[in-house]
Amino acid sequence: MYWLPLVLLIPAILATSTAAAGDGPKQPGTTAQNRHPSIGVEQRTTKETFRRTTHPDAQWFPKAGLGLFIHWGISSVHGGIDLSWGMMANKPWDPDNRAVITPEEYYKLAQQFRPYRYDPDKWLRAAHEAGFRYAVMTARHHDGFALWPSDFGDLGVKQYLPGVDLVARFVQACRNNGLKVGLYYSPPDWYFNREYMSFNYGSTDQQRFPGRQHYNLRHEPIPAIPAKPQGFEEKYRAYVRGQIEELLTRYGKIDVIWFDGGPEVISIDEIRALQPGIVINPRMHGYGDFQTPECRMPDGPPEGWWELCDIWPNGPWGYTKSHESYKPAGWMLAQLTKVRSWGGNLLINVGPRPTGELPDVYYQRLGEVAAWMKHSGEAVFGVERGPYPERCNVPTTIRGRAWYLCTPPGFKDPVVASSVSRPTSVRLLRTGQEVPYSFENGKLRVDIPDEARTDLVDVVAIGFAA
Repeated sequence: MYWLPLVLLIPAILATSTAAAGDGPKQPGTTAQNRHPSIGVEQRTTKETFRRTTHPDAQWFPKAGLGLFIHWGISSVHGGIDLSWGMMANKPWDPDNRAVITPEEYYKLAQQFRPYRYDPDKWLRAAHEAGFRYAVMTARHHDGFALWPSDFGDLGVKQYLPGVDLVARFVQACRNNGLKVGLYYSPPDWYFNREYMSFNYGSTDQQRFPGRQHYNLRHEPIPAIPAKPQGFEEKYRAYVRGQIEELLTRYGKIDVIWFDGGPEVISIDEIRALQPGIVINPRMHGYGDFQTPECRMPDGPPEGWWELCDIWPNGPWGYTKSHESYKPAGWMLAQLTKVRSWGGNLLINVGPRPTGELPDVYYQRLGEVAAWMKHSGEAVFGVERGPYPERCNVPTTIRGRAWYLCTPPGFKDPVVASSVSRPTSVRLLRTGQEVPYSFENGKLRVDIPDEARTDLVDVVAIGFAA
């Protein structure tokens, strides 16, 4: 769908702004731990601090299995920098500053942000056909650019695309395609705070980065960060709270709110007063309904609800030209089956182009996943976590008396399950054909013939007597 020509002709309003991004590109040397402290993310994972909602409208979450994460903003115009983080110099994951511009340059990208081919209905229709159950889009990232016409702040579509509400279109597209609605919102705002922060990564942490200087909006060294004027923090907190309340009241029912940092300006009880059945992540309050590991599996099965977020394209969280290439569908399905074997959801990220389009490879990969779901989707939906790796050497899910052994691409060893009873059937889900196996002393060994293997996840369904 195209914007009305009038919108395209509206001149951009001059301003300075920041970029948006998730929690960092999956590149050598990159960890969530590098980024989280700098945006005030606090996540505790003990039973005492996780307060999972019991509202009936929220109980879909642990059964969802698969969600689409969408990182998008003005950084996409550049095509070579990550969302928000593209204006931060000397990051540990980009020590040579190969993907960095100054904040002044970054915010000028807003003048060129014209998503005239934005069609979230097309994105989410393909996602729904591939088995996705929910979607989460960055309503606002750390750069402070709001994708909805907010009455708070002075950076967003209200200033640069008058009459456009990208969030409203996304929410409606979720509903049109039967997906639960999720909105990402970052309380840190580097535009609002631009005169009172450093754009040299780590300069405020002299213990870890001794001698590192502070940088201003032009990446020039400054002797000190200017002190915030009286009342600044109160104004900032009111602004952030106002935007959160807009997102929770303007668009009807919101199923997930995905925060990414502090400050904590609204309590969980206040959020639930506005959206009783909402699911809340823990990255603002330090606790929430589910845990959010990032780009790597936890060391063991987490307790309670949890979600792994990861990046499908060969690039960072926000769109760069590398997003024209995606990791194989087999990689994504291997991630999904590992996560489901431990009872979690996979939230897989993509980044739209500045025009609002997703590349052809997105639809190609979803087509491959949709075809896999037709024959093997029963292994990831409506299932319980399995005994992986303690009793099986591949990710395993369980439904009643059936076990699903999910063999990832490139796995060459026999599939082995231990401490089990003699099976009544052993078959390959993709074909329905029986698979050769041996059973002795409670150990089941399955030898999938080489000619039956694919470059996706090959699922062996094991039936046991009642």
